[in-house]
Amino acid sequence: MKKKLLFCFLSIILAFPAFSQTRTVTGTVLDTAGIALPGATVKVKGTSRGASTGLDGRFSIRSVETDVLIVSAIGFQSKEIKVGNLSVLRITLKEDNQSLNEVVVVGYGKQKKVSLTGSIASVGTKELTQSPVANLSNALAGRLPGLITLQNSGEPGFDGTQLWIRGMATFTGSQNPLILVDGVERSFSGIDPNEVESISILKDASSTAVYGVRGANGVVLVTTKRGKEGKPSISFTAQSGIQEPTRLPDYLDSYDALSLYKIGLINDGQSTSQYTDEFLNKFRDRSMPAYQYLYPNVNWLKELLKPTSGMYQGNLNVSGGSQTVKYFTSISYLRQDGLYRYADLSDYNIQAVNNKYNFRSNIDVNITRDLTMELNLGQIIYDNNYPSVAAGSLFADMQAIPPYLYPMSNPDGSVAYLLAKPYNPYGRLTQGGYQRNFSNNLQATAGFTLQLPFITKGLSTRVRLSFDSYGYRNVERFKSYYTYQYSLANDQETDLSKGIYTKISDGTDNLGYNVLANSNRRTQVEAYLNYEHMFLGKHSLSAMLLYQQQSFFDAVGSGQATLGLPYKYNGIIGRLGYSYKSKLFSELNFGYNGSENFPKGKRYDLFPAVSLGYILSEEPFFKDNVSLVNLLKVRASAGKVGNDKIGSERFLYQSTWSLGGTGYQFGKNRDGVWYPGTVEDRTGNLDVTWEKATKYNVGLDMEFFKGALSFTGDVFYESRKDILAPPGTTPGAIGIGNLPLVNLGEVENKGYEVSAEYRRQFRKSGYFLKGNFSFARNKIIEMDEPEYLGQEYRRWTGRSVNDQRALVALGLFQSQEEIDSSPDQSAFGRVQPGDIRYQDTNNDGVVNSQDAPYLGKSRISEKMMGVALGFNYKGLDLSALFQGAFGGNVWLTGPRIWAFSGDSGVLSDIKDNFWTPDRPDAKYPRMSYAANANNHQTSSYWLRSTDYVRLKNVELGFTFPKSITGRVGVKNARFFVNGINLITWDDIKIFDPEIPNDSGNYPQQRVFNLGLTIGL
Repeated sequence: MKKKLLFCFLSIILAFPAFSQTRTVTGTVLDTAGIALPGATVKVKGTSRGASTGLDGRFSIRSVETDVLIVSAIGFQSKEIKVGNLSVLRITLKEDNQSLNEVVVVGYGKQKKVSLTGSIASVGTKELTQSPVANLSNALAGRLPGLITLQNSGEPGFDGTQLWIRGMATFTGSQNPLILVDGVERSFSGIDPNEVESISILKDASSTAVYGVRGANGVVLVTTKRGKEGKPSISFTAQSGIQEPTRLPDYLDSYDALSLYKIGLINDGQSTSQYTDEFLNKFRDRSMPAYQYLYPNVNWLKELLKPTSGMYQGNLNVSGGSQTVKYFTSISYLRQDGLYRYADLSDYNIQAVNNKYNFRSNIDVNITRDLTMELNLGQIIYDNNYPSVAAGSLFADMQAIPPYLYPMSNPDGSVAYLLAKPYNPYGRLTQGGYQRNFSNNLQATAGFTLQLPFITKGLSTRVRLSFDSYGYRNVERFKSYYTYQYSLANDQETDLSKGIYTKISDGTDNLGYNVLANSNRRTQVEAYLNYEHMFLGKHSLSAMLLYQQQSFFDAVGSGQATLGLPYKYNGIIGRLGYSYKSKLFSELNFGYNGSENFPKGKRYDLFPAVSLGYILSEEPFFKDNVSLVNLLKVRASAGKVGNDKIGSERFLYQSTWSLGGTGYQFGKNRDGVWYPGTVEDRTGNLDVTWEKATKYNVGLDMEFFKGALSFTGDVFYESRKDILAPPGTTPGAIGIGNLPLVNLGEVENKGYEVSAEYRRQFRKSGYFLKGNFSFARNKIIEMDEPEYLGQEYRRWTGRSVNDQRALVALGLFQSQEEIDSSPDQSAFGRVQPGDIRYQDTNNDGVVNSQDAPYLGKSRISEKMMGVALGFNYKGLDLSALFQGAFGGNVWLTGPRIWAFSGDSGVLSDIKDNFWTPDRPDAKYPRMSYAANANNHQTSSYWLRSTDYVRLKNVELGFTFPKSITGRVGVKNARFFVNGINLITWDDIKIFDPEIPNDSGNYPQQRVFNLGLTIGL
């Protein structure tokens, strides 16, 4: 017993000096202006111990006298500090615009920026949170070179942006990029920006080859935040905003519209006896109570929409950790209200409301020295409310229905309506019931990483299992409603109760109840083997080998057995990288994978890519002679990737049969009823395969003036082959009704991207200016279509994927003599002066549908631009983003644009801009009282350029001095105001330039927002 006590005593004595050397070191990390740097990393050199700074730039870490601390932050030069006998540190980091030592996210891994040989663009949390958006995709426009964006709608819950990376290179397959959140295929639109560390787009073959059969359209990588070692850092942000339409079309009131209608009657030789001045004036006169019902004048957009609506957001996140456990946890709430009036007119709410709840927790655990675990949990919950009618239908009605057709409601409050006329939008909005949509998206990933130094230094293995589940339950409470036509024999009568109500349609007072519910789920398994090692101080080798397997069960309804089968992918992914003296880099990437959607024996393929990079500025002759340029790097890559999202059906190699055919019948059932015939439905193609894209990229990275000015440029070329398309030259006489789809198309896509940034930081102030520009243009090289001899202008081959085909308008006829001397347009009806004149493209003397060529006008923009600038002084900061799109076009056709095309109103822009003999250069054709078959053809006359520049985002912020925040126990506080879609410059003027064809959409929103962020 005495020996044991003596042994314990000696152990304690011997260990005491070691314990006495370990202590807590605290400090503050600042920039050269003395401003705190939150999120900076402080790590003990040669160990895995580390910490991160809070919002106030402070940190604490356990260390000993001999430790060396490495302090780094994005955008700043790293610094090493010897601890010695210091216990309180004040560390100043210098700006490093080059930031080449920062780690960027690549496919299935991370790399130092200096070693990148592919084409990747990224945006971080700061920029994402500057835009007050309900959908994360809306924060990307103008911020990433190579990304084309289009937002058609501002409806709460349905206002996401369409994304294309480097344009489009297929005319039948999916054009959408692959989107991954933390390495798993997921939608990112519902993620709260406060959860996101960065969003990267992978553009060339070297960065997307690892995704193999799914990488041809580019990849969007979303990386969420993770915890860092240090004390808990708590951040709370509250925001409140006001939304309003960027632009709503203006339509004429009843008097002006009917005045033009009268002109149309005159032009078309119709009687105008009803439309006397006395009659027309009653549509403006409200001296008699009956006039508003007998002579209505309804501005549908103004009556049914509020000028503004609210948007509210709140986020609370906590991060921190120890040497053993690191964590990041975030919870968020967003409410986005719609613009509809009369939301509470009934006992139920018809307002469009988007309620979104976010939760995310990312945990990293160091189980042993060599074994770590990650556990990532995320959940996005929607609780949304909408009217019974889709927004597109409501807005189409509000724009198209003329103000004089019927009143909004009758004197007794009932819904007004006329037989065989368009439905009353007021009734559709307020009386048809509502729908409540619930959805829940659960995301979970667990993984382990094991270092294998006992085998060889730099070797590690990693396994990950991800499970996602999405479920929805939509409750439809719809009902029909009564409508009436109100009439009054004497319009001077003041007692409106004497009027007659004629019932037009029956209704019910009971709400129906219908539930639509379903779910999908995705499972993904990954097993990695990684290797990194430096040899002889100048040779660096890295390698990765990965097996991945994925299974996805989609949400399908009854009777869809084929679609209910799981979608499966599996394969092997590899990467091999080598660098010499950190100036010469090479990398080989490949994906060997496939899909169950193709014939057996033809489901897999190899997708390789190679890339090279050379930092010329690291050569001694360059350093010694070119002091102005401190970075000159050239990159090049080439490779093959695939796109398996082809066709609208699965298993195209299988033929299908329909059991409902006519003709020969296969006997009778027990009741004596003949069984229907069986006919061939779809002819299978046993050689069907995915699209194959061969991509080339050359890039240049430069920095000047010690990193103050930086430049990046890329030129790319893509050849996409095996595009699925129906045969177009097989004659119908052979008797095959449903020809199989064949991989016979080819498209080339090429363009360039440039970006530049100039940034300066002084002691108390700083500023930056950066911009990017992208251009991508495609051309169909091959597809199976007729030669159209003599009418080659009808061929799609040689044109853009998005090229528009229509008649070519040559202006307006000015006289009958001009009509008589022009090719015959009578196929479109009687033609008069002021009507549109069309090109006789085939020169046969007759204008008809055979004369419609491709116009060389793309629907989607080919050029994108973004310019950001900012300034800071002490605690004040100001930034702005200008974003533009060029080369796109939109069709302004249909009843929302064509005056009196059926029961339609008249745009105010038409009033003084339609053709008359005194206005030969008018913007619009002559006035007609009804649909004009000649003028309402789809032609270049109605195709408008969507080129625009927006003041996309502005933010003004003020960080309160610590002398103030410290008094109330707050480490950091920042007040800010920001906005999005603030000003738009374009040629359309009437509508927002991002509208869909023919308008009729819920308008995109302009948002003014203010908020407060508090750090504890």
